[in-house]
Amino acid sequence: MDTIIAWAVGLMVTWAPPGLSLIKDAIETPEQGRARYQEIARAAAKVAYDPELKPLFGGPRGRAETMALLLAIASYESGFRRDVDLGLGKLARGSGTDSCLLQIRVGAGKTPEGWTHEDLVSDREKCFRAGLRLIRGSFGACRKQDPRDRLSAYTRGRCIVNDRLSRARIGRAQRVARSPMTDAEVLASAQKPAPVAPPSAPAPAGAGNDS
Repeated sequence: MDTIIAWAVGLMVTWAPPGLSLIKDAIETPEQGRARYQEIARAAAKVAYDPELKPLFGGPRGRAETMALLLAIASYESGFRRDVDLGLGKLARGSGTDSCLLQIRVGAGKTPEGWTHEDLVSDREKCFRAGLRLIRGSFGACRKQDPRDRLSAYTRGRCIVNDRLSRARIGRAQRVARSPMTDAEVLASAQKPAPVAPPSAPAPAGAGNDS
């Protein structure tokens, strides 16, 4: 899994180099930003590689492509900014009703999963799970559109032909370098047990404090 996380962080750093924002609640050093990007990537991977969730795309790297789209959308919706990610300050909620990295419109209510704004900004995995549901719904609603426009129900609230917002997000995800591992390889690596440390050698007879 670490290989996929590194691949994802590389994409994120390319799209939105950390440590550059001048917004008060988003200020952080590049090192702090990269560490936070690692956490974001791990949350996205937990969702994209959840065996109980169907990926958005088929093929041997369909889950990696799903993860790339989640992160590409987040890069446009929030730029991975610290304040948006953590729900800090007045500028974190876009129009005032949007939440978390994917700017999910929840207002003062709850998502269909039962999650509030506070839930979405305190648990990135919930943000990505709610976002994946919305993306899947948009793909279904706009299934008759050009594949590049199938995110328009997410970006615009309705299916639109030649939607520049949908095409920008999907295009960014489609242009990424191929993931270094197949989905099967990632899932297999995640199931490997952690190495067990060898038992300590017994102390030789007579060893100890002679005082």
